[in-house]
Amino acid sequence: MANRVYDALEGVRASEELKTSTLEYLQAERERRSRRPAGFFGFPVSLRGFSAAVCLAVLLTAGIGGYSVIRTPVSYISIDVNPSIELALNRLDRVVSAAAYNEDGEIVLDGIAVKGKTYVEAIDTIVESDAMSGYLTRGADLSFTVASRVVKKEQILQTGVEQSHGCKDHGGQSVNVGVELVSEAHGHGVSFGKYAAYLELAQYDGSVTVEDCREMTMSEIHHQIDARKHGCVDGEGGAGDRGGDASYEDKSRHGGHHGSGRYR
Repeated sequence: MANRVYDALEGVRASEELKTSTLEYLQAERERRSRRPAGFFGFPVSLRGFSAAVCLAVLLTAGIGGYSVIRTPVSYISIDVNPSIELALNRLDRVVSAAAYNEDGEIVLDGIAVKGKTYVEAIDTIVESDAMSGYLTRGADLSFTVASRVVKKEQILQTGVEQSHGCKDHGGQSVNVGVELVSEAHGHGVSFGKYAAYLELAQYDGSVTVEDCREMTMSEIHHQIDARKHGCVDGEGGAGDRGGDASYEDKSRHGGHHGSGRYR
C-alpha cells in the first residue's frame, strides 16, 4: 500500500498550505465515514484507505506552486571507496537520484536501479553488488558521508546508514557534514564525501589540492591524514603505516564509527 501511495504522488506539486488543508479534510472525512456502515456509497471497507490515498493524490495534483515532496532532494549520502557515488533523498528518505563522480562509480552503478528505494535498501543494493565487491578488498576504506537540509536529519540518517548491512558487514565508517559542502564539492567535480576527506587532509598539508585527492582512494587519503597527524609523511613507520600499530582514528574507521562532521 505504501508503494502504491508513493507511486500515486510521483511528480505531484502543491504548496504546504494546500497539503495541510488537504490532510485535515481527509482526516475529517475518515472520521466521518468510520461512523457509517460498511459499504456506504458502494465502497467496501477494504477500499477506504486506498480511496483516501487516491483522493489525496487528485487534490494535490490540482495544487498550484510549491515544490514536489517526492522529487525534491533534501538529504544526501556519499558512498566512497574508490568508486564515488552519491544518493539524493527526498523528505520520505527515498532515493530520487544516484550519481557517480568517477569512472569506478559509473561501473558500480551500471545496471543498478535504486530510485524509489529507501536509502538503506539503496546502500545494501550498491555495496553488496558484484561490481562493488572488487573494490572492497582488504585495506579498503568504505566511507559514508551524510548531509541534510533538514535540521538534525543527518544524525537520524547516519544512524540508519550504520545499521545497514552494507556498512556493518564491510567495516564502513560514517560521518555527517554541513550541507553546504555538497555544492562546494560538485563545483570541483568530486563527491562531497571525498571533498570532506580532502578538507581534513588540507588541515595538515596546505599544499594538497582537490585534484590530488580526486585520483586517491579513500584509504590513501586516510593514510595521508594519519601520517601527517603523527609526523610520518608518506606513512613511513608509526601509526601512518596500516601494516603496523594503527592509530585510534584508523581503528575507528573499520568499526562503523559514528562521527560528527567538522565542516559546517
